[in-house]
Amino acid sequence: MDGPQIAVGLMSGTSADGIDAVLVRTDGIAAPRLLASLEIPYPIAMHQRILDLYQPSEGEMDRMGHLHRELGMLFAEAAIAVCQKGGLSMERVVVIGSHGQTVRHRPPHFTVQIGDPFVIAAQTGVTTVADFRPADVARGGEGAPLTPLFHQILFSRPGQTVAVLNLGGVANVTALTCNPEIPVLAGDVGPANSLLDLLAARVSDGVKRVDRQGEAASRGRVDPVALAWLMDHPYLSRPFPKSTGREVFGLEFLNLFLLTFPHLEGDDGFATLARFTVESVAEACCRLLPPFPQRLILCGGGANNLFLVESLMHRLSFTHISYATDLGVDVDSLEAQAFAWFAVRTLKGLTSSLPNATGAKEAAILGAIYPGSRYFKV
Repeated sequence: MDGPQIAVGLMSGTSADGIDAVLVRTDGIAAPRLLASLEIPYPIAMHQRILDLYQPSEGEMDRMGHLHRELGMLFAEAAIAVCQKGGLSMERVVVIGSHGQTVRHRPPHFTVQIGDPFVIAAQTGVTTVADFRPADVARGGEGAPLTPLFHQILFSRPGQTVAVLNLGGVANVTALTCNPEIPVLAGDVGPANSLLDLLAARVSDGVKRVDRQGEAASRGRVDPVALAWLMDHPYLSRPFPKSTGREVFGLEFLNLFLLTFPHLEGDDGFATLARFTVESVAEACCRLLPPFPQRLILCGGGANNLFLVESLMHRLSFTHISYATDLGVDVDSLEAQAFAWFAVRTLKGLTSSLPNATGAKEAAILGAIYPGSRYFKV
């Protein structure tokens, strides 16, 4: 496997709104070249089935088993579709890197992603690398975030402190210092879109999944008492590295929030939860790169939320804030590209995790290899 290879990356995030698929050319060392990308939204019923698995409930093992296989089929279809879009046959693809769909994240004990990689390998014929997170957890890490090494390759700037902010269901930050010799620090800050998405579904009886442009938040007013209550959450004071998910900031937390502040089931609730994201992100960035990062690079679906972005610009007024797209990186497919890149590294026997980003005792070769009918041995 000398030189760049053709790889597919598949990603479904905490928001569980669909599959991001990319076709890239990469050697697993330098930044990949994006050949094609697409997004396949989940049907509303499947989206809800995934959300239902985030909390323990009766019959969850059977439901997870069925969904594990169904998502494997969908991931395989996404891989085939992105190759068709890129004008390449599956025979050209050396490896598929599939993050899968996280349904439970409980470090330091375990982390679970579904979307059966055996099914992906069987349906596409392509060797698939999946189960990226458990190798880090086995070494005492959080299993997240895993993208900091990729962020370092894409965004590090000599002489400049850079915070790379991914606004998915959860907000995570990668802190890149001026000195490349200093280990990268990273971690999950807290919720980004998860609580806003759940509130949007609640007030629309499930019709609306997101407040994508922040329109509801922009109409509302921040409740200072509720914001103080949110900012007092113990997760925010935990030291980095750390990770979280819907187990902490999910439906149960939203219900508690609305039980405590019932008058916020509307635009004021959106405004207050959005400000919670902004304040927690700003505090984390300044803690990791004091007194503040010189540059903040935005990634993830929340980067499309104009209210969130404008609020961040106001809160971090001394920081130059830009989008990953301004640097030639596709925001929507960045994480899918990362897992294609990781998959090639795994086949080459290269580590991809950063101990200072996850808390593990050592770096790990991420993922398990599921051979397809065309298995390339290194």
